[in-house]
Amino acid sequence: MTQRFIKLGDGYGDVYELITLVESMPERVHQLLAFHTIKNDEEKTSIAAVFNPTEKGNFQPIYICLEGIPKPEGNTSNVRYDAFKELSEQINKPIIELVVPPSDTYHELELYYQQLIAVLRLNHIIRS
Repeated sequence: MTQRFIKLGDGYGDVYELITLVESMPERVHQLLAFHTIKNDEEKTSIAAVFNPTEKGNFQPIYICLEGIPKPEGNTSNVRYDAFKELSEQINKPIIELVVPPSDTYHELELYYQQLIAVLRLNHIIRS
């Protein structure tokens, strides 16, 4: 099976594009993910949605908004992450949270994505 990250961006509107994708195809959603990291001395979160593989081609997309959300802290409100949490409740899929290194520790973004895919496979969040 081929798994690939598809970066939607890291800005405000990109989070809502991810939410719209999930809302339009909730039956295809396999997992919702939050990757927490520290980048430039700031705690950041990437949110992602793993979709079930396509029937033809056996391709599994993982849509991601990369390191664009401040990490949610206790009672501190975070509108974008709160919207993702509401989506999680709406489609009855819990958010799997992982602490990962920042993307800029890798020379190429593709290497970072390969590392994340390996971590997801090792934790049986996705299958190979």
